[in-house]
Amino acid sequence: MNSIHLLEEAASSLSKTQRLLARDVNARALFAQLERIDKLLQRYFYKLQNRDENDKHDMQSFLGSRETYEQRMSEVNGMPHWVSNEKVLTQPSAIPIDQDSRLGQLVTRFDLTSFEIDLLLLSLLPQFESRYELLLRYLQDDSKATGVTVAFALGLLCQGVDDRLAQEACLSQQATLLFNGLITLKHKAGLFSTVHAEPALYRYLIGQDALPEYLECVHWLVVPEHLPDTHPAFTAQLARVCCNQSENSKGKGKREKGAGATLILLRGLPGSGRAVAVVAAAASMGRQALCLDLALLPEDDEVAREILTLTLREARLRSACLVLRGVAEFSGKYAALCASLSKRLAVHTEPVVCLIEPHTATVWLGNLPQVLLNLPVRSAKENEALLRSQLLSTERLDIQGLVRRFQMSPDTLRQTVQEADLYRRKRDPDACLSQADLHAAFRLRAQQNFGKLAQRIDPVRQFDDLIISDGLYQELQEILAAIRHREHVLEQGFARKIGYGFGISVLFHGDSGTGKTMVAEVLAGALGVDLIKIDLSTVVNQYIGETEKNLSRIFDLASADAGVLFFDEADALFGKRSETKNAQDRHANIEVSYLLQRLENYPGLVILASNHRSHLDSAFTRRLTFITHFTKPDTQLREQIWRRIWPKHIVLNQDIDFAALARQTDLTGANIRNIALLASWLAAEDQAPVSLAHIQQALRREQTKMGRIDL
Repeated sequence: MNSIHLLEEAASSLSKTQRLLARDVNARALFAQLERIDKLLQRYFYKLQNRDENDKHDMQSFLGSRETYEQRMSEVNGMPHWVSNEKVLTQPSAIPIDQDSRLGQLVTRFDLTSFEIDLLLLSLLPQFESRYELLLRYLQDDSKATGVTVAFALGLLCQGVDDRLAQEACLSQQATLLFNGLITLKHKAGLFSTVHAEPALYRYLIGQDALPEYLECVHWLVVPEHLPDTHPAFTAQLARVCCNQSENSKGKGKREKGAGATLILLRGLPGSGRAVAVVAAAASMGRQALCLDLALLPEDDEVAREILTLTLREARLRSACLVLRGVAEFSGKYAALCASLSKRLAVHTEPVVCLIEPHTATVWLGNLPQVLLNLPVRSAKENEALLRSQLLSTERLDIQGLVRRFQMSPDTLRQTVQEADLYRRKRDPDACLSQADLHAAFRLRAQQNFGKLAQRIDPVRQFDDLIISDGLYQELQEILAAIRHREHVLEQGFARKIGYGFGISVLFHGDSGTGKTMVAEVLAGALGVDLIKIDLSTVVNQYIGETEKNLSRIFDLASADAGVLFFDEADALFGKRSETKNAQDRHANIEVSYLLQRLENYPGLVILASNHRSHLDSAFTRRLTFITHFTKPDTQLREQIWRRIWPKHIVLNQDIDFAALARQTDLTGANIRNIALLASWLAAEDQAPVSLAHIQQALRREQTKMGRIDL
């Protein structure tokens, strides 16, 4: 008796949540369609009850009596008896779906047929009311059923055999429901497979907007509050391309069915605000922007393919603009997955924007038409406006100085300012935000991960630690002046006059130990940024093309980083180009040309160090901004180095004649540092102050290393 009343209770009982939903326009449209599915189940239920009561033998009910059989044997009807005897029942009347409701949007965006709508709602029923799960088990005569079988769904929803055969096509892998991840088929194959609707669809239909938890590499893009649009003309242009210029034409020339996505390649540096531009363009069309980072896809191809399918489904479900990161690396590394993505984009109906870097190769996803847009570079004044928009007060803050040193990334600007406020609280909760707070936050936020390609050095030595000639000191000040005022001067008209090659590059050449690395560190410290020392052993690769890839990655990362790039022993990369005799020579020359191009367009400071200027390619050196020669210190400078090399806690004997030591041997600053360090160790061993004897012993060891004496 409980089974008989089960459906009546399921149909008539509404929970409090359902009653609240019933007042919502989306829920009303949804429940109007669920009512029809509910009536079909009621009819099936009572039909089954009548069969159980009147038919003692199911097979006889199916085949008929012996008399019917004998009559059938003498006739030719052109179809099986179960087709000719089948009674087509009138389906419950359908109420038109409100196109503005979520169900209406689902139907429109995926172009669903009435059968596909019914199948989707049938498989979703247990999520609306749990007692439907018990009912479906009873109707399918399976106490362990966890879904609706294909056979049951076809029998319930179709009118006659012809209709069932026709609707089976809706359950193929290439049909709308399965291809777009709206349903899945599980367990056994064919008619015994069970149909399962995605729980995410249920949440969407009842008004929830959260993305499925398993889409960990997918997120909504959000623009920070009060962020000004620095390029409104470009935003409008991007919006027009996203609309494909047909959706705003008031019905003229609408997109053809199955025309595929509008594919846009948006080129710009990481952190340049590409995502913000897409969000602004999407918002102007009343859309959101959904971002998928392809680099975060799981290594398992099947899982990754499923995530691609479901991401496209979520974007289409919400009519959102899809933003793809890491397309170039993805297409080169996962050819099969890239082909799968291209196939699905061919039937995707929403705009797709691929974020690419300036120096990556062109990416083609299938045969889709695509357009390349270059994100405009913001001026210093526009960057200042961005930063000011996120600060409550700019009093006593050097906004121009921060803009000169650090990249203003709209994507992370709000978080960076919040981090600066944390530094303020750490320093003094009652204090105002200071320049140092902002500097610390921007410096940390700018740090990129170079992996094995580079070593990040936090500068500790300053100009006061340098003992150099007046001429060299003046050259270093000129380099700093160029960095500090480059943007301002270019904006005065030099950018148009020069045309290209705005980067500032410096060559330090001279003997080993003359202070090239130390000066590079001091310059980075003076600019308030890190020194990024490139490890050439990991950059230079014997395989053709690999060196360029490594260099491209270094410059791409460095463009988002605020640090000073430092190539030590640059001869390995910038050596003289050889006569082209083979493919290896040809590619070696290409590497030099590629470096010249990247150096001229790099927005920061690049320092190259070499022991011998003559070893470098002359065409390369001519295009450097500064060339600085480091010589060995003369007697006067050596005496200063001898006197200042000792830390204040090291005790020295009074009888040490530093002037005599400076005259005694021609040494570099690095040699004197090594001698002072060893002499201090020897003195510590003797538990005595550093004496001239300790220094002389350390001096002999250093000269032995240099090959000047043989002990």
